[in-house]
Amino acid sequence: MEDIISNENEIDETEQLVYDVLDKLNISYARDTHEACFTVEQAKEQGLNRPGINVKNLVILDKKTGEHFMVILEDERRLDFKHFAGIAGWSNKATFASDEDIFSYLGVHIGSCSVFGILNDKKNHVTVVLEKAIGHADPDAIINFHPNVNTVTISLTIRDMFRFLDWAGNKVILEP
Repeated sequence: MEDIISNENEIDETEQLVYDVLDKLNISYARDTHEACFTVEQAKEQGLNRPGINVKNLVILDKKTGEHFMVILEDERRLDFKHFAGIAGWSNKATFASDEDIFSYLGVHIGSCSVFGILNDKKNHVTVVLEKAIGHADPDAIINFHPNVNTVTISLTIRDMFRFLDWAGNKVILEP
């Protein structure tokens, strides 16, 4: 894939870590800079709907067990807590994790959270949960994520996302 740079900006350490790992794994990606986006709605307002699968990454805390789950959904899908509790196994005490909690495990803040946050989860505490449209997508389909900063979107294949997840070692659950 080729770099798509809409406006040059300096790459910070958090973002560079993502590229270093992707390069180490020989994973190709396209990089596109843009104004900061904290929500799917903001991205749409800015016209940032990229070709491929656009996602949102929601971090759930099970207050009963202390477990954390990163649920990755297509950007238009709403999270059905009860449905995903049956898949991931969280209790009825699950809620969205706080920004402080997300930062303590993933090293990023709300709005910058993506699958690449697990690079900072050295003890593999966070379980990744992929909705069916992502987990069972064509391996050559393109998926888009923030590389731990919300002023950049990178695109890679589903196959390469799974290669990254395998390398990271966090538990992954697929919606059937």
